[in-house]
Amino acid sequence: MISQFCKWLDATPVSQTFQSLVWFVPTVQTVHILSIAVVMTSVGTLAGKLAGITGRDQALATMVSSIMPWVWCALAALLTTGLLLTVAEPSRELLNAAFRAKMLMVLAMVGILRLVQVRLREDPDYWGRRRAAAGGLGAASLLLAVTIIVAGRWIAYI
Repeated sequence: MISQFCKWLDATPVSQTFQSLVWFVPTVQTVHILSIAVVMTSVGTLAGKLAGITGRDQALATMVSSIMPWVWCALAALLTTGLLLTVAEPSRELLNAAFRAKMLMVLAMVGILRLVQVRLREDPDYWGRRRAAAGGLGAASLLLAVTIIVAGRWIAYI
């Protein structure tokens, strides 16, 4: 079923146009990679703060309120560029196990980021009273970030 969808999408005029423009995929990939850098830098900063390793001069709620708008904008850019790349090369993405794994991990990361943000809105000291849980979320988000990058690179080779 997915294979048939890929064939159909690949034959659409939009996909054919994207494929015929030699600059399209490299340009979209560049924006995609820059957006990844914004998200991963932000996740690394947040993970260090959650684990109590960095950012001791700034409250977690303050850090999250300044970082998260960047993260959500970069994630929107990633979604947009990812959709464009999928339309341009549907089989390369949708039939690829690394791509599917990456998408599941991205959803998990978004869930963690949303959880941290929502809990802080409700109670600015929520994670301060739950140091072990905060450290665990920081470690999990950092591990997910690295694994997402690795899975993204593997898409080209699987």
